[in-house]
Amino acid sequence: MMEYPISSAGGGEWIDPANIAEFARVAESSGLDALALTDHPAPSKKWLDHGGHETFDPFVGLAYVAGVTSTLTLMTSLTVVPYRNPFLTVKSMTALDVLSGGRTIFVLGTGYLRSEFAALGVDFDDRNALFDEAVEVMHGVWGTDEFHYTGKHFEALGVTVAPRPVQQPHPPLWLGGNAKVVQERVAAWGQGWQPLLGGPTLSRTTRTPAIATDEDLGRIIGRIGDRMEERGRDRTSLDVAAGSLTPLPEDASAEQQIDAIGRLREIGVTWTSFRVPHGSFPAAVDGLRRYGEEVAAKVR
Repeated sequence: MMEYPISSAGGGEWIDPANIAEFARVAESSGLDALALTDHPAPSKKWLDHGGHETFDPFVGLAYVAGVTSTLTLMTSLTVVPYRNPFLTVKSMTALDVLSGGRTIFVLGTGYLRSEFAALGVDFDDRNALFDEAVEVMHGVWGTDEFHYTGKHFEALGVTVAPRPVQQPHPPLWLGGNAKVVQERVAAWGQGWQPLLGGPTLSRTTRTPAIATDEDLGRIIGRIGDRMEERGRDRTSLDVAAGSLTPLPEDASAEQQIDAIGRLREIGVTWTSFRVPHGSFPAAVDGLRRYGEEVAAKVR
């Protein structure tokens, strides 16, 4: 899997619709399982200038990718749940699942950009309560034909979802982030977990505890599995999407990359990502093809 590298710099080759379609098709034919888009509807200029990144609306962007592919999984990595009324989020998720023929996974998170919360009129300090409320709504409205619910800012009087999602009872819902509350949510109901891996600066910016080593990651995966079993859930049903915290050299061979994937598999990781060259669009497409031939085809 990989997150599509959106950028309007350098003439806009990364946001050219024809190039996006080509990238998605090459990713699919090269054996990648998923293409992801993230969610920043109102980022600050300061954030963009200091390490942030451009984004599409993930549901619009992934719907476009759905139309030019046939097997590629479409993933939000992640959807910031408190930004929207949960019924609007459910509608977007359901529409994407239907239009893609059931090829979606939604990674959910609480968000971390105070300025973005302010721009959207959402109380940053309420984000965890709003997240839990929204997940109750998602499970509830997908699970019944006439859903009633009184929320903090809304009242649902017999809401229904039509059409229904292709994946039943609903598309897979994963959790993003490292906090203890995230781990508990994964153990309670999450179908997957996508930890945030990076240095101390990334950890401070995204307001989530750092995970320092592959061994630390493995221990947390094991702890989540234990908590799942305590709740009567099958620990082997959990997907974990993560890269290695042991960096490979820039010129790592295919064998080194395959070995790294094997080590991740041993600690419980089921999905991983890789980076393509970002210097130019043609170089990225070549990198995709090469990864498919030299690595992806050998780890199936």
